[in-house]
Amino acid sequence: MQFITIHCQPTLLETIQQLGLDYEDTLSEINVNIPFTKENEDVNKSIKDDADYCKHYGLDYNQVNCIELI
Repeated sequence: MQFITIHCQPTLLETIQQLGLDYEDTLSEINVNIPFTKENEDVNKSIKDDADYCKHYGLDYNQVNCIELI
């Protein structure tokens, strides 16, 4: 299964935990892993802006380092 990984600054850890998102803490950044399911693909197709994509998941885009499909 593929994942969309949102690489975030450590300052977002508390928010990520409150949102119940799956994440990995690498100390230098927090990697939020969102399964690339049909539902997520539909969200991805409807939102073209990375900032709005992060907002959809409750994340502050200003604290996001990058987004990638893994």
